[in-house]
Amino acid sequence: MLLHQAAVCQNWEVAIYPAEIMERLTEPKNNADLRDANASGTGVSFLCGSRVTIKLRIDPDSNIVTAGGFTTNGCGYMAAAADTRLDEIAGKPVAELGSLRAGENYPERRRQCSEVVAEALRKALADNRQRIVEEYTGEKALICTCFGVGEDTIESVIRKQGANSVDAVSEMCRAGLGCGSCRMLIQEMLDDAEATSGAV
Repeated sequence: MLLHQAAVCQNWEVAIYPAEIMERLTEPKNNADLRDANASGTGVSFLCGSRVTIKLRIDPDSNIVTAGGFTTNGCGYMAAAADTRLDEIAGKPVAELGSLRAGENYPERRRQCSEVVAEALRKALADNRQRIVEEYTGEKALICTCFGVGEDTIESVIRKQGANSVDAVSEMCRAGLGCGSCRMLIQEMLDDAEATSGAV
């Protein structure tokens, strides 16, 4: 049972929606209120007032999207966009989802439906990031908020495991693989380690 208000069984809607949209409406894969989700976000259309809520289950260790679900009171295009996008991101690391784009195969007047879904997903990822920050318990500063990597871990990777570049640090502990905002801090830590080593 779809959790949106489009009455897909009515003949007039069959005429309105293209075949690929109808397929998503009649056989959705992700239309559910995911109860064990640990990240969620809601997007709202400024044109029609419809909203869509995306819920994700993200593995805290690997930061991979393991499941997703959506609810919406929007039209069939919005429901199909949410269902399709959740299929696309299932099983992928959060680090690969930083450049979400609205679907380009929608009619111009329906493009905003896909854009609202993209907004909801961005908010869900922001919610996940906030959770990581709040749950961090390290003694030193949290450097990478995307993956919850603290200063002590990065220092260990640099000084004990021999990482000598930002990419090497990222490969060893995942810091810097997300939004990239911490890469400058990682470089500063590398520079400090090199200066300290040279001074000894």
